[in-house]
Amino acid sequence: MNSLTVNVKILRLNLREKLVEEREEPVAKEIPVNIYVNKTHAATLFASPNYLKELGIGWLLGQGIIKSVDEISEVQVKENNVVVKYMGDVEARIKAAKTLKIIDTSCGSTSEEFGFLIDRISKPMVKSKYKVSAEEILHFIKRLNSLSEVFRVTGGTHSAAIFEDEKLVAFAEDVGRHNAVDKVVGMAALKKADFSRCVLVSSGRQPANMVLKAARVGIPIVASIASPLHSGVEAAKKTGVTLVCFVRGQRMNIYSNPERIEILNSKH
Repeated sequence: MNSLTVNVKILRLNLREKLVEEREEPVAKEIPVNIYVNKTHAATLFASPNYLKELGIGWLLGQGIIKSVDEISEVQVKENNVVVKYMGDVEARIKAAKTLKIIDTSCGSTSEEFGFLIDRISKPMVKSKYKVSAEEILHFIKRLNSLSEVFRVTGGTHSAAIFEDEKLVAFAEDVGRHNAVDKVVGMAALKKADFSRCVLVSSGRQPANMVLKAARVGIPIVASIASPLHSGVEAAKKTGVTLVCFVRGQRMNIYSNPERIEILNSKH
């Protein structure tokens, strides 16, 4: 965890007890990570300084720039640069994806980007018939929370995990919710996970560009502690992803394709 945090001096104020205290507290670290495919600069992500190889691979898969890790001949990480050697011409795919060159941890999406993303979806990407129980979704979120050590210390990170056939195959924390998802997608891809039998869980809200990361690699179920956005719901419906949000306590909301969630004693 030391590489992901840095101690800073603060003044802590307690107005109720009228106390001022000097102390050191850990805050989450971020660095600019440059992703190159062959010699082409694809993006700069501001991310936590770990799992950079997985971040690069997951980002490229989630953007649809590469379709499989089998298309990669080598990945080199040099300081904060991730150089992916791809077997073929990739410049056309990068341009087609209209990739932003610099993406910060605010991860904002404009209405123009939303419309572009939704309009590009012509047919469902995900047709998996994989199912899990609502109880398992609760278990996945509890596991996600229990593993989120950096968040407990700093309050400044998001987390994501992938479960294949109900077993944890990838977990990551990052200052950016998109980065956390990219890292676990990269981890799972390197482990040759069968994405059609996976559930992606996340602490972050779900706009279209988050849902599409799962859809592009074929993950059928996305569950989050946080809320969806309208773009995320529309993207989930169009791509065939089951989107489950507000998973808290014993509750959850299913926004699309509910047939993949087995609900005991339910008349839904």
